[in-house]
Amino acid sequence: MRSHPILGALVLLGACGAGSFPIALTASPSSSPPEAIACVRAKLDTLGYATTSFDQTDLRLTSRKIDNGVQRADPRYRRNIDRLEVQATPGSDGKTTLTVTGHSFAEYETQRGPTEVEEQASSGARESAQAVVDACGHP
Repeated sequence: MRSHPILGALVLLGACGAGSFPIALTASPSSSPPEAIACVRAKLDTLGYATTSFDQTDLRLTSRKIDNGVQRADPRYRRNIDRLEVQATPGSDGKTTLTVTGHSFAEYETQRGPTEVEEQASSGARESAQAVVDACGHP
């Protein structure tokens, strides 16, 4: 009987990498949730992110930054997009919780139009998420 070690390695790699695409950071700033989200909006502007949605009631924010510097051999590939999702919530103990989630997507041109495929968070998305936490998430 013949063994297929490569198949086993691929299954193992797939299982280990599942669910690790975005990066999620949390912090507990001493400011109120509206002040924390205002700080985040200002920081994201300086990092070059464009706000795509803002929910003033639930204090949620999504923003994106297009990265045209990545090149791939696939002719359908267009560009990479880094997205940050931020939420500021008041805790039951009176403290604010700031959650920053960074995503990276590869955009492809298909017959249906632009299609995004999520990839592991890029170094730019990771650095931006950490910069937001450093600037707005400390007491």
